[in-house]
Amino acid sequence: MADMVTLTELADDVRAGLQARLDAAHDISGGAADILRHYFTSQSWSVEDKADGSPVTTADREAEACIRAAIDVAFPGDGLIGEEYGPGEHESTTGYRWVIDPIDGTIAFVHGVPLFGILVGIEHDQRPLAGLMNLPMLDEHAWAMHGEGAWHRTGNENPVRARVSTTTRLDEAMVCTTSFDYFRAHGYPEAYTALGHACKRTRGWNDCYCELLLCTGRVDAVVEPELKRWDIGAIVPILQEAGGQFTDWAGGHAGDPGSPRGIASNGHLHDELVTLLKPWH
Repeated sequence: MADMVTLTELADDVRAGLQARLDAAHDISGGAADILRHYFTSQSWSVEDKADGSPVTTADREAEACIRAAIDVAFPGDGLIGEEYGPGEHESTTGYRWVIDPIDGTIAFVHGVPLFGILVGIEHDQRPLAGLMNLPMLDEHAWAMHGEGAWHRTGNENPVRARVSTTTRLDEAMVCTTSFDYFRAHGYPEAYTALGHACKRTRGWNDCYCELLLCTGRVDAVVEPELKRWDIGAIVPILQEAGGQFTDWAGGHAGDPGSPRGIASNGHLHDELVTLLKPWH
């Protein structure tokens, strides 16, 4: 997959199409957020394990169904891929594809931790060009469109530009990972240990919440040993527009949400992270 194109390479109709979809994504994610808040506060959902051992709840499935239905009505020719139901029933006839995760952080959700979010990514010709993060219990949103900057809003406050941190050295950095057990399960416990020794601090704030912290300059990098497209597709455009960088552990496939092992950083200490993690790529 090629790196992100420059804004001048985006045709006016593509830019307009992205903007229309990103505008709609705010309302679409809002409907799903209402569902998640209801289930989270009432604790009335059921949970089961999927084939890969990860949990899925009634709330995951209902929220994704809500998002899919809204997209089908508003943009019936668009493609769609989501975590719980796989590819959409039809291929894209418009060049646009939505990449959605109805609850990024299901384990947090089932344990009563409010650090989960809804991820809505928008691609054109398989390029991740717009995205939105909605954290329903924190009432925080971040979004971006290629060439238009990244934005962050808390509650009813006015949106502000989202920018990554300015930390330039790994030994001065706060680096997040979701958890050690992800590294252990995928055969990289030594990489986790090496990361812990190289950074000033590490924390396990989970899933999209740590990516939100990165995009808004509150942590310096996020390293994950296993990603699916719906885990990172919405985040890549936000991170890039905030001044950050995303690659695989070897420093390749820049901006490619198909990379299974990912480094997301403020850009300044990205090369140090690649040097550290490349042996396990």
